[in-house]
Amino acid sequence: MVKELQYGQMSIFTVKKPQLRKVTAKVKTYLFILPAMVILLALIIYPLIFSLSKSLTDFTLGMPGEKFIGFQNYITAFKDQTFHQSLGFSILFSVCVTSVELLLGFVTALLLQRKFIGKRLITILLILPMMVTPVVVGIIWLLMFQPDFSVINGLLSTIGIKGPIWLQHKWTARFAVMVADIWQWTPFFALILLGGLLNLPIEVIESAKVDGASNLQILRYIKIPIMMPLILVVILIRLIDSFKTFDSIFIMTNGGPGNVTEVLSLYIYRSGLPFMNVSYAAAMSYLFLIILIIATTLLIRRLQRI
Repeated sequence: MVKELQYGQMSIFTVKKPQLRKVTAKVKTYLFILPAMVILLALIIYPLIFSLSKSLTDFTLGMPGEKFIGFQNYITAFKDQTFHQSLGFSILFSVCVTSVELLLGFVTALLLQRKFIGKRLITILLILPMMVTPVVVGIIWLLMFQPDFSVINGLLSTIGIKGPIWLQHKWTARFAVMVADIWQWTPFFALILLGGLLNLPIEVIESAKVDGASNLQILRYIKIPIMMPLILVVILIRLIDSFKTFDSIFIMTNGGPGNVTEVLSLYIYRSGLPFMNVSYAAAMSYLFLIILIIATTLLIRRLQRI
């Protein structure tokens, strides 16, 4: 009888031991991710909730008290002409620089795919603009576009052309801030697309050559379709990042002349800090976030169809 009881107890323990191990493993898993979750809550979730709550009030930095006003800040943003202009230039800026960077980056990747003397050195030099901080990029191109002693106007003068005052006119100022961004981030496209080109299936390309396909036909009908998912992912990453551009434009033009080069992130900064209207800046930030989410969703859906 005792032996049967002991056997029964042993069977109970043998059943419970694996369950206990599973529970212990789960607890350990949660303990391991707990520090990351605490940091996530402290640095991301709490600021989001805090800013959302402030966007529904008339909170002004440095002023005592605040009043709940609902969606009044969001309604004000929809009626704000400066908000519309800043949003419009942000979209124009992002679309233009991303398109040009994609084109130049793809051409650069095609050139770097070939074998030639100095390829490694050129590839290393290509990375340098990406390593420079946006503030330094802004200073470099601010000096490049100076009207009196800049390199660009100096080169134009050698062929008899008087260079404009680049940063004092609407379209030349917009062109200048776009050139600075294109110079810095074209290598990003080039390096990633180069990796995609180097990993294309050689058998397919060789078969196309045997069938008499030209290099242009191989590029159009084989390389680009195969690389399209990678291209869309790079566009998605860069488009989101270009929407958040702030430093280089702040250094080069500070949104001027007037507000023709003022991107939405710069307008939000000005509303929130110099003018202390934190609640309105928070509301515009959430509208900015919604626009980014919509653009990202559309691109992801396009990516899923491929």
